[in-house]
Amino acid sequence: MNELKRQFTSIKVPSDQIIDLEELNELKNNQNLLIDRAYDFIKDSDYEHALELFCIGLQSDNSDPDLLNGLGITLCELNRMEEAKAILKRAVRLNSDDAITIANLAGVCWELEEYEEAIHHYAESLKQDPDLEDVYINLINLYFECDSVFMAFITCTQLLDRFPDHEEAQELLDDIILNLGIMLL
Repeated sequence: MNELKRQFTSIKVPSDQIIDLEELNELKNNQNLLIDRAYDFIKDSDYEHALELFCIGLQSDNSDPDLLNGLGITLCELNRMEEAKAILKRAVRLNSDDAITIANLAGVCWELEEYEEAIHHYAESLKQDPDLEDVYINLINLYFECDSVFMAFITCTQLLDRFPDHEEAQELLDDIILNLGIMLL
């Protein structure tokens, strides 16, 4: 726990003040409001201020998986992948059935070119919530990148079994079949 506290207190945050002191005090006293405001910053691509808010929130509760997930996403957007991975791993340990957090960890692993770990986390995410279409798409594309065309095929057919009208999955399946045919030549 002290390691994590050192980790997020040592994260550099912006010094300009976009939130006035009154709002800051309100956010410190209402964790849900703080998280919502930080995600608003993420939506606006203002990752530095999102980072600042998540760090403030974690100073009062460094075990909140929603804060940790948000911080992990923010660090990823800031291209601070190793820090993002460490934070997201902690979030997953604290909330092991949260498919979105697991998928976020998978995405960071993919960015770090840790393909086996990324595949593992995407598969785990789908085990927790098999209705996450974007996770299927990410896993299919990751399999393609790893030259595991047959696994991409299996995952794509699973997606189409669940969502038969998914246009992107149908296009991917066509590409996969073409690649499988080329491999047989």
